[in-house]
Amino acid sequence: MQRNSLKLKIAYLYPDILQSFCDEANINVFYKRARARNIDVEVNEILSHNKVQASKYDFYYMGGSNYSNLEEAMRYLEENKNEILSAIDSGVVALLVNCGFILFGNTFQMLNKAQNKGLGVFNMDSVMITKHIYSPAFGTCNFLKKRIVAGFENHNFISNLKSDAIAFLTLKKGTGNNPKDKIKTDGARYKNAIGTYLTSPVLAQNPHFCDFLIARSLRIKYRTKIPLSRLYDDIEWYSHNYILTN
Repeated sequence: MQRNSLKLKIAYLYPDILQSFCDEANINVFYKRARARNIDVEVNEILSHNKVQASKYDFYYMGGSNYSNLEEAMRYLEENKNEILSAIDSGVVALLVNCGFILFGNTFQMLNKAQNKGLGVFNMDSVMITKHIYSPAFGTCNFLKKRIVAGFENHNFISNLKSDAIAFLTLKKGTGNNPKDKIKTDGARYKNAIGTYLTSPVLAQNPHFCDFLIARSLRIKYRTKIPLSRLYDDIEWYSHNYILTN
């Protein structure tokens, strides 16, 4: 397969109501690391009033930190629930950060409000708290051969994963999903959908994780393993290692 014939289409969900400072950076890092390998990338912003056509996309991204719009975003997700769940269950790759992570769980609850249903991808329940969790965090990732993923967590929710749920990271530092957990974890994974509270942005500080998402997206689309050429990553690894040592 010719390298310049490869193409990935990104569905960037609801940037009009959920965008945070890290989301555009995450999209740009994915885009630039793919383009550096002559992989064409098309980014489609799926706005809140748009319908989602699951079969069109190879990678889903949803982020955000403006919690006041969570319930509104969930209404739009519910309208597209069947399409999105079909994509996730078929193995399409997704990265869900902060608000996206919360909304893809079973339930979420705002302060002094009734519980809301989530999309149900991750088997977990999330609850808003008054304390703001804001600190460096890093941990090992099993599907990356226990390599470290590092970043900065910035959230006002705790997420309780059920016993059969798979965490994204086992933390060595940081608060993670729930400060009361004996074993600290961050995020969750279901098939190729990955959720996290790391909002630093996570892809800028973890080139190996970004490359995993690119390679897995290619493999699912083209049904064959496509090796990625190495890139010059000194700045990215400097940023990664800064989290580990500070």
